[in-house]
Amino acid sequence: MDDDDYWNTSETKAKAFSFDDDVLSTREILAIGQKSHPGQSVDSVFTTLNDARNELLPISSLVSPKVLDLMILAQSGRDPNNIKDSEQTLAITLKRIILGRSFSLHQYKSLRNKTELLDGAISIGDGNAILTVVLYLIQTLNKKLVYELLSARPLALNHYISFLQTEGKITELTDLLTMLGRSSEAAVFQFQHIVKTQGNSIDGLLRKVNNLLSNHFNQPGMDAHQNKMVADYIKLLEWQKCSSIPELYNASALSCLLHCVTHHWTEGAGNMMSPLTLCQRQQVTPLQYDWVVLNIHANTNKWDVVESLFTKKDWLGRTTVSSHIPIETLISRLSELKASVQIIATCLNKLTNTEDRLRLAQKYKVHSVVIDIYAKQKDRDALTNYKMTLNPQSEEYILAENMSRDTSIKWKN
Repeated sequence: MDDDDYWNTSETKAKAFSFDDDVLSTREILAIGQKSHPGQSVDSVFTTLNDARNELLPISSLVSPKVLDLMILAQSGRDPNNIKDSEQTLAITLKRIILGRSFSLHQYKSLRNKTELLDGAISIGDGNAILTVVLYLIQTLNKKLVYELLSARPLALNHYISFLQTEGKITELTDLLTMLGRSSEAAVFQFQHIVKTQGNSIDGLLRKVNNLLSNHFNQPGMDAHQNKMVADYIKLLEWQKCSSIPELYNASALSCLLHCVTHHWTEGAGNMMSPLTLCQRQQVTPLQYDWVVLNIHANTNKWDVVESLFTKKDWLGRTTVSSHIPIETLISRLSELKASVQIIATCLNKLTNTEDRLRLAQKYKVHSVVIDIYAKQKDRDALTNYKMTLNPQSEEYILAENMSRDTSIKWKN
């Protein structure tokens, strides 16, 4: 039985082009290796099919050309025997786009034909076909009309927005989003584009971002958080300009803090290059500050600075830990940075939960803390077993040995 005979049988018609059961659906077959999603880059949108050909079987090896035509037409739910010539042409066009073959869209001249072409591509769900048709509409129709068509078709709209963003077509993207009533998004895209493309020209960057703040982010109805974000960024650019350090131009606030901690650590608050001044000006959180300071000084082996920053003496002379970094995260990072056992032990003793303290002390091999916990639990058996895992010549072994012989402890075993 050839393809036409198969599709004309009563049994086949009764199924109304259902591709369920044991075979892939129309959408699933057409989407193999090529279906794109909102946010996908333009390169990947246009090269999806080529990539799929390298990794998967070509669709032509799964179904014959005639069957593929009918599968595309099946999206409309129409009987193939009653398909108009124009719809047959539409199916062939979409098939050629999907398969990466040569095609022409010039025969789609009326608004109705172009709309049907767009809807056909959307119904199939192929990103390459959708974007190809959208770009054709942009070339041949009034942009406002195209934008109206896209606003009612979110899938096509998202593909086109991704295309404009990736290609850096910021003017077209801004016009589209503004027409759709999404001025806030348009302003953010402009901001991102300016920061990305301006490079290290600090004066030009300041001028453009200031204009964007005045003309867009300061306008009624704009998001207050975004407004503050841009205003804070301008403050950072002004600080970078005053620093006269080119490598800091257009750098992040944390990159600038890293520089200040490394090269201006001893400068007091109030001095422009002081780490504390920068933190206050840019509202760097205490957690971010502690993390940068810890890593900078530990990596340069300034453990006296680390200890003075993260351990304090209370009025009874007891050593406590003072850090905005979660204690377990702090212990893990100190271990990675090769901190002394004494510093890690101090942090471990900050933990109030005995099980957590014991678990972490064993994990990071802080033997003195483990020995102390077993002694406080009066568990001589556990202490003895732990002692056997230690080097007999080590201080920790001797400590465990002496502790297990301490008669002042009322051992429970």
